[in-house]
Amino acid sequence: MVEVTTPSIPDHRGPVRQLRSLAVVVPFFNEAAGVEAFYHRLRAAVDPLGVACAFVFVDDGSRDETLRLINGLADGDRRITVLSLSRNWGHQMALTAGFDYVGEDVDAVITMDGDLQHPPEVIAKMIRLYESGADVVYGVRRENTGASPMKQVTSRAFNALLAWSTDVRVVPGAADFRLMSLESVRVVRQMREVHRYLRGMVPWAGFSSAVVVYEQAERHAGTPAYTWRRSLRLAQHGVFSFSVLPLHVITWLGAGFAAIAGVYLTYVAWVAFNGRVVTGWPSVIGVLLIVSAFQFLALSILAQYLGMVFEQAKQRPLYVLKQARQGQRAEAPRSVGTDSPSGLVLSYSDSERRIG
Repeated sequence: MVEVTTPSIPDHRGPVRQLRSLAVVVPFFNEAAGVEAFYHRLRAAVDPLGVACAFVFVDDGSRDETLRLINGLADGDRRITVLSLSRNWGHQMALTAGFDYVGEDVDAVITMDGDLQHPPEVIAKMIRLYESGADVVYGVRRENTGASPMKQVTSRAFNALLAWSTDVRVVPGAADFRLMSLESVRVVRQMREVHRYLRGMVPWAGFSSAVVVYEQAERHAGTPAYTWRRSLRLAQHGVFSFSVLPLHVITWLGAGFAAIAGVYLTYVAWVAFNGRVVTGWPSVIGVLLIVSAFQFLALSILAQYLGMVFEQAKQRPLYVLKQARQGQRAEAPRSVGTDSPSGLVLSYSDSERRIG
C-alpha cells in the first residue's frame, strides 16, 4: 500500500484529533457468495483499531440470499444495522440510505463495496490521515490493476471531461471507497437530488482531503453489478448534474451554423445578382441534413435537462426501506423523502434509529 496526501491537509507533526467512533456503510446487491468472507475480513481489520465501530449493511434489493445472510450476521453482532431496500434502487441510493442512518455520535463514516475489491486493511491508513486533519480520505486504486484497458481509458476521458466542464475536481481513480468526517456527511445528507453522483458531490463540498492508493483485488465472488449500461448512466448523471456545458455547446454550435448560413446566403445573393442560375442542390441538401441533425441533438440535450428537472420536481422518496433493524430489533418498512436534511420519515425517536 502507498499513502499519498494532498496539499490541502494542514502540516502537523502529530495527530490533530483522535477518531473514537466509526461507522462503515456497505451496500450489497446479490453478494451472497461473499458476504460472510467480507464480514470476517472487515472485523479482522477494524477490531484491533481500538475505536467504537458500527456497521451499516444495505441490501439493495438482492434476489439471492444476501439479505438472509446479513440478517444472520446481525443476530450475532449488535453493531450491525441492516437496511433492506424495497427494490434495486442503485448503488448511489444504497449509499445514501447508509448516510441517512448513521448517527450523530460517530466521528467519521467509511463507505466501501462488499465484494472485497476495496481492501478493509486500508481503513487503518484512512484513519491516520483523518487524525492528521483530512476530512475526506479517498481510496484510489493503483493504475493497471483490477480494470480493463477500455475501462481505464473511458474513466480517464470522463474525468477529464468533468474537470474541463465543471469546477468539481473528481479524484482520478477514486470510486466510492472513502472515509468522510461527520461534518462532510452532514453536507451530503442535505443534498437530496434524485440523480446522485457521490463521486462528484463529495469533492464539491470542498472539505480538506487526502488519498490512499491501494491494489484492487479481483472480486471474491459473484459478478459485477456495475454493467456498462449502469456506468454510462452514472457518467450521464455526473455530467448533467454538475455542468451546463452541453447547453453552452448548443449555443456555440447554433452561432457557428448561423455564421455558415450567413456566408452561404451572401453567396446565393451574389450569384443571383450576377444573373446566373443557382446550382448545387447536393450542397443544399447536405446543409439541411447537418442543421437537422444539430436540431435533434439540441432537442435531446434540452430534453435530458428537462427530464431531470421533472423527476426532481416530483419530490418522491429517494428510496424505500423494506426493513431497518439493528441487532435483534427490527423496524417496519419506511420510505425516505426529500423534504428534510436527514431524509428520514420515521415514527420512532432518534435514539431508537441512530447507531453509534
